[in-house]
Amino acid sequence: MNSYKIKNKFYVLAILDDRIGNRNQLFAVLDELGLTYKTLDIKYNWLANLPNFILQLFGGYSHVKNFDIKKINAKPSLILSCGRRTFPLASKLKYIFSDTTYFIHLMYPKLSFNLKRCNLIFTPFHDNVGASDRVIKTLGSPAPLDKIKIKKKPYKTKPIISILIGGNHGRYKLKSNTMNYMISKILNKIKQGTILISTSRRTPDNIIKLINKWGKKNKVFKIIFHPKNNSEVNPLKEMIAYADEFVVTGDSVSMVSQLCQYKKPVRIFFNKKFCATKHIKFCTKLIDEGYAYPFESLLEKCDNIKTLNTTKEISKNILSIIKQ
Repeated sequence: MNSYKIKNKFYVLAILDDRIGNRNQLFAVLDELGLTYKTLDIKYNWLANLPNFILQLFGGYSHVKNFDIKKINAKPSLILSCGRRTFPLASKLKYIFSDTTYFIHLMYPKLSFNLKRCNLIFTPFHDNVGASDRVIKTLGSPAPLDKIKIKKKPYKTKPIISILIGGNHGRYKLKSNTMNYMISKILNKIKQGTILISTSRRTPDNIIKLINKWGKKNKVFKIIFHPKNNSEVNPLKEMIAYADEFVVTGDSVSMVSQLCQYKKPVRIFFNKKFCATKHIKFCTKLIDEGYAYPFESLLEKCDNIKTLNTTKEISKNILSIIKQ
């Protein structure tokens, strides 16, 4: 293991998998840290469905396709990973590269061994995990801060409302009657205005068809984008920049966290039909603490909007560890 050429320059090895949410969290933190980094992009086989402790018993990377440690040609100063399935590999690499390499993980990896190899684990407060010196609970999750300069908005009819739609997760399903209720309530309130809407990769096909149907009947819909079925560049940055306020479904911690970084009203639509208990707990806390507002408050004036700085908080904690 000592055959690796160790460079003096500090660099981060970020382990990326195929989950968009995990990738977004990692890149958000990397951007905020401002450190030199390299990425290790991994793909999974069927073994990735097994619990982490089993994967770790078999070495930590049996669930990764074609993993070759020789591709890591310099010892990392910091290993950064996110999500359950990256943890066994990240933990193994920490063991290989010795105690002089820091190890930070995002999202608590349930059913895992060797958690003490992590210098820090960051996980959302609504996860059923106790905080400790090693486990830091955050209000939201790290999210990219997309900013673009706009000289003039292309849509003259106000208000401009950007809507982000999530989808199914586990036993919780986003159904047509829920979406019909949400869109009809928005249309009844704005009377006239501009609607920009984007679904997610978790949005079921019947909801996508339903949104398209609404779009054909109502001229207020100016952008309807489905990343699941569209290979074009996602207009999310423009949607964020153009919006006077946001409406977002509460089933995605990452989407809600991202929008709450901007000093614009965030109206969260959530209920027990399509949101898990932990999501409801998260949304409720954001509203109670003034980072977001109930869906029913759409278009109401909001004073002293608070912005969520989870990415900055995580980065500050990481920098405090590596600078010791």
